[in-house]
This record gives sequence, C-alpha cells and structure tokens, in this order.
Amino acid sequence: MRPFKFLFFLLFFHNSIAQKTEYQSVVLDENLIKNANAVVRLDETDIKLLSSDRMAVKSRTVTTVFRKAGKNAIKNYVYYDSEIKLDEFEAIIYDALGNQVDRIKKKDFKDVSAVSSISLYEDSRIKYFEYIPLSYPYTIDFFYSYQTSNTTFIPKWTPVDDYLVGVVKSQYSFEYPEGTNVRKLEKNFDGYAVSNKSSGNVLIYEAINIPGLKKEMISPSFSDTKPQLILALDKFHLEGIDGEASDWKSFGKWRYDRMLAGRDALSPATVAKIKDLLQGITDPVEKAKVVYKYVQDNTRYISVQLGIGGWMPIAAEEVDRVKYGDCKGLTNYTRALLKSQGIESYYTVVWAGNDKRNIERDFASMQGNHIILNIPNGGNDIWLECTSQKIPFGFLGDFTDDRDVLVITPEGGTIKHTPAYLDSANKKMTRAEVIITPQGHLKSDVVISSQGIQYDKHSSISMLTDQERDKYYKEYWGNINGLKINEIKLNNDKDAVAYVENISLEAQSYASKVADDMLIRLNPFDANNFVPDRYRNREQDFEVARGYLDEDIYTITIPESYKIGVLPEPKIIETKFGTYSMQIAKQGSNDLLYTRKLLIRRGRYANEEYNLYRDFRRTVAKADNLKIILSK
Repeated sequence: MRPFKFLFFLLFFHNSIAQKTEYQSVVLDENLIKNANAVVRLDETDIKLLSSDRMAVKSRTVTTVFRKAGKNAIKNYVYYDSEIKLDEFEAIIYDALGNQVDRIKKKDFKDVSAVSSISLYEDSRIKYFEYIPLSYPYTIDFFYSYQTSNTTFIPKWTPVDDYLVGVVKSQYSFEYPEGTNVRKLEKNFDGYAVSNKSSGNVLIYEAINIPGLKKEMISPSFSDTKPQLILALDKFHLEGIDGEASDWKSFGKWRYDRMLAGRDALSPATVAKIKDLLQGITDPVEKAKVVYKYVQDNTRYISVQLGIGGWMPIAAEEVDRVKYGDCKGLTNYTRALLKSQGIESYYTVVWAGNDKRNIERDFASMQGNHIILNIPNGGNDIWLECTSQKIPFGFLGDFTDDRDVLVITPEGGTIKHTPAYLDSANKKMTRAEVIITPQGHLKSDVVISSQGIQYDKHSSISMLTDQERDKYYKEYWGNINGLKINEIKLNNDKDAVAYVENISLEAQSYASKVADDMLIRLNPFDANNFVPDRYRNREQDFEVARGYLDEDIYTITIPESYKIGVLPEPKIIETKFGTYSMQIAKQGSNDLLYTRKLLIRRGRYANEEYNLYRDFRRTVAKADNLKIILSK
C-alpha cells in the first residue's frame, strides 16, 4: 500500500504544480502582453450539429486580466431563451501565482432579463457572474454549454475580438452530419497565424500567439479588420420554422413566404381612411409622403423580441389596432398601407449603427439587426426609417446610410445599397453678425444651417428642454468664456431636410486686453481644433469615416475708437484629404468680412500618409485660431 500511496501523492503533486504553472501570469510570452490589457490564454469553441434543428455548443475561455481596462475581455455572460437550453456553466478564478482563489458555480450566477427599456415583449435572458479582484493580474476560467434548435445562427469564430487583447491559443471546431452542406466565409485572415486543420465532416480552425494590438487614433473599426469565420447551412431551423436557402434570392424567398406573406392585411375601414387622405393626389411619391406622415403621427416604437416575433413582424392589422410596433412591425405596417393604395414597397434588412456594416453580399445567412422600407422609384429608390416620428421622408441618417442591405420581395432577396451622404452633402453653414464693444465684450446673432449627416446631428436639439439647450450651446461654443444665450429659435425644414438654428448671444471679455489694444480671435463659432495624435511609427491604416463641408461668413464690427491692424494673408490649402480656404477683408473703417471653408473628404488611407494628414489638420487648426490686434 505504501508504494501505491506514494505514487498517488507524486501524481497529485505533479498535477497541482502543472495547474499552478498553467495559470501563472509570469509564464506568458512578453510579446503577447506588451500591448495588452488582457490575454486570452485559451479560447475553445466546440460545436456539434446533430441535425438541421439541433445543435450543441461548448465554450471555454481562460483569460488573464492585467488591469481594470481588460475586464471586458472576459465576456462573463451567456444568453439564453426558450430555444437555448443551458446545460453547464461555471467560472474559476486564479491569482497571479496560479492559485485558485474563487469558484463561481451555477447557483452563484445572476439571472436577468435582456429586455431593453423600449421592449414590451422579450424572452431573452442573460446568465452572468461578477468578480471584484483583490489584486492584478488574475485569471478566469469560464465554461458553458447549451443546446438549441435554432441552427440559423451558428456561433462564429473571432479569435481576437478587440484592441489591446493578446491571444495564446484560440480553437474552433464544427462537426456536422454526413451530407450536410455547410457554407463558410473566411474574413481578414491575412496577417494572423491562422491554420485550417479541417478533415472530413469536421471543420477545425486554430490561431496561436496573436499579440495585443495597440489602438491608434482614427484607425478603422476593429470589426472591419478582425479575423472571422462565419458559417451557414443550406438547411436550417428557426423558432419552429424549417428553412432551405443557398443564396440571397432563395433566402429572401423563404423569409418572405414564411414570415411576411399574409401579414399585410388591413381592415376595410383603414384602407378607406387612407384613400380619403390621398384624395386629389396623383403622384405616387406624394402619396407615399402622406402615408409616411400618417404612420409617424399615429404609431410609436416599442420593441417585440419574443420567440419568432424576434424575426417575424406583428401583423399589420394588429399594429393598426394597438398603434405601436417594433422596426419589423412598423415597416410591415407602412408597407401594407402603401400596398392598399397600389404602391409597391419592400421590407429591407440592414445592419444599423453609426459604424457602417454591410450585409455580406456573397454569403446568404441570417444577418442584420434592423428593418427599413424600400420604395422602388424608377431607379431612384426611396428609403424610409419607419420607427422614427421625427425623421424626414426619404432621409436615413448615419444609422442606416451607405451600406449593403437585403431587400425582400415576393420573388426573393436582392442586395441593394442605401444612399450615401458624401463629403459636401454634409454641409453646415454658419453666418454671424459680430459686434465687439469698447469693453471687449462680444454680441452676436448666429444662424447655423445644417444638411445631410450634419442635419442628423443638429436636428436632435429640438428634443432638448430649454435648460438642456442652453447647456448644449455653452458646450458647443466652449471656447467662448462667459457665454450667455439670450434667445434660441429653431426651424426643422423636413421638406428640404435642412435644420436652421437662430441664436442670439453675448459674452463678456471676449477680447484680450494688451495695454490699450485688444486681441480678438477671428473665428469664434466654428474653429476646428482637431489634430490627431502624433506617432513615431504609425502601424495601422487610418480612416476618415465621414466627410463634411463647413462654411462660415461673419461680419465683424469693431468699436469706433479702435482701428484695424495688419490682417493675415488669405490661406488656401489643397490636399487629397480635403481643402481649406480663409480670408479676412476690410469693409469700411470699422467692419471686417471673414469667410472660411473647410472640406474634409472621407476615405481610408495607408499609414505612410498619416503624417501628411496630421500636418493638414494641424495647419487648419492653426488658421482657425488666428487673432488680430485692434489698436486704440
């Protein structure tokens, strides 16, 4: 017995030492932690497709967190609903020396609803755990498994998910029955140590030793550049509905037939009401405007994400009765109202968000997070955002503009591109009459007119309270000390998609006194001070996501007891990134006319051009902050 006990002791001791070594922070490669707030030591995803309507998923991640900023790399949660049955989940915490310091069991996880504040029905829930570290670094080993009947959504593989996160090893496997047609899309693998070890009916991908990537200013969105593997099945299942599709045409046909067909019926009374509203109007576009306004005036947005309701719209007749719906329901309702008057329109799937994301043009699968409406118009399509009660007819804004979308027709799906608001289309014009008093105070009436994406940003001012608007303008013109807003008048011209702000204001001690002279800044209302950070060795490309045009025309009146000194020379800059022009001229003895124009072009540029772009922005900032002397 003694030799056996001694051997058991040696094995136990060896395993304990090995486990401690495995979770020690000091054993990590210096290259992996150099630019990392956290390192994923192990990321394993194991998926078994049992049939077209049954899938089992196991996930394990071992993450070492070096500082508070690395906490998000843990992903300490798992979603579930009526079709996702959680089996096991547990988290074990280790200190820097690899000693286990805590264990979070199933009963210790918190269980909360995933219902958003604007959702009426939603059955999604989240299991998550919390851990407050006593010291850094620490390591969390998090495991969970579940089964689901929804095979429309196969978890994708993203071996590195964010900036400042290193990866030791990430492995993904997907096993499927013989004869199953699995389509795959590999994105952004170049530059990463990714290997494909697939064999037979098992897909296996592995990535090793990926250093943390330091985020550099105005880099492209990480979601556009990170490596990803996306899978889809030709035969799939979603919330009790079987589907079969291999391209966008067949996928759109399935979605129309199973989720849209028959859900556009309306009561005769509603059809008659809309017909009365359109009396005397013959132009289909003008009819569509009236219908759109009717929807805006008579409905409100409430999210519904219950079961198949997360993908199938509420019937149009039900929306008409209760006067609310989510993006699916309101879009389908608008479609039904238009159809009742002989105007064809199409339910359209989009990835919505300020960071533009396209539907994968060549990879049919369940994609998107929002629904908008497409109205064909002789090659000049009209697009409607049906969830907003404020947005103008035919205007999308930065939430859904300039991206590939899936248009669903009775014949099937097709990919289209939403309108892009490019560069000079995003225009802001600032006009002002500026008076400098003998005491150096400033008085002015300012008019700001915005179009395109700048309209989108400025029009939200209408929703602010008086107190919030006062605060907004004081922050907007934060370079003016002692600013007092006297009067605000706002005009939202939805037909022209133009937003006009009239602001009367004053500010004490705007001018700086230099003995008996005064020093004044020429551009009080629209100086652009953005200069990107300096990098000794820029590594990443950079992107100007939005172009725009800012124009300013100011008349500046100085006190009669002062005279105008030497004026700066006109400034003109021409670059591939944009253009700039500024000039100041005398008008009589006491007036100056200041004109300025800044055009920024959107684009993605190589890292070698970063310093040229930075020089351009630095020159603009310097010119926008020019001052002149007024002599007593």
